[in-house]
Amino acid sequence: MTASLLKVRELSIAYRHRSVVHEVVSGVSFEAEPGRVLGIIGESGSGKSSLALARLGLHDLSQTTVTGEVLFRGEDLLRMDESSLCRVRGAGIGMIFQDPMGALDPTMKVEDQVAEAITIHRGLKLSQARKEARRHLHQVGVTDEILAVAPYAHQLSGGLRQRAMIAAALACEPALLVADEPTSSLDVRLQSQIIQLMKTRCTTAGLSIIFISHDLALVGSFADEVLVLHKGQVVEKGSCDDVLLNPSHSYTAALISAAHFKRVPRKALVANT
Repeated sequence: MTASLLKVRELSIAYRHRSVVHEVVSGVSFEAEPGRVLGIIGESGSGKSSLALARLGLHDLSQTTVTGEVLFRGEDLLRMDESSLCRVRGAGIGMIFQDPMGALDPTMKVEDQVAEAITIHRGLKLSQARKEARRHLHQVGVTDEILAVAPYAHQLSGGLRQRAMIAAALACEPALLVADEPTSSLDVRLQSQIIQLMKTRCTTAGLSIIFISHDLALVGSFADEVLVLHKGQVVEKGSCDDVLLNPSHSYTAALISAAHFKRVPRKALVANT
């Protein structure tokens, strides 16, 4: 069996507001392997996004308590200093956030942001980094024609900003990609194209993906394994077929029923692109 790239052990996250402590994740454990996709599902407020932030050390520790272990290539991210975490972010672990405007710099041209990330994390010269930036932007449908009239993130539509952020994350060639609702603002055709692009990276480059989504059909067609979160706890995990077609927990069954879930064959991803 392939060695795990990421091992999360008994991870708990609690937010503090004045004297009130609210635990949003409790004792969560799982692993992510190279070349495989782990889907994380659950209703809003179940702790999915909090898990994503913890993997990159992005919580404000003045208001948050994070305990447990998040081992990336054997090193605990929760015990790294900021400079060490900066080296891991990007080339080691990439992140696609729900809100692209919060992740993209409004004062820099989008192409320059992607190129800068490439120079930092891949060590390419600026001229080569710009070519790579354009190539990755083109792959997700952000063309030169679009950037000529809307070079800054605030000038792009929400869907185009999302695509630009996906391009920036993939351009750094991370070993692990944490994707938090990465295609929620995209139409079905482009959604399928982006999913196929990420899946190809899994096959050809051994990219490991943690895919967080409320879209059970998308998770079922893309992920190899599924983890179900309910009120910050893992209630079920296993292969897509085991969890989504034969759920053993009542919460999972209710989630599937509410979504009117129908399994989409994996080959449909290729057919729809």
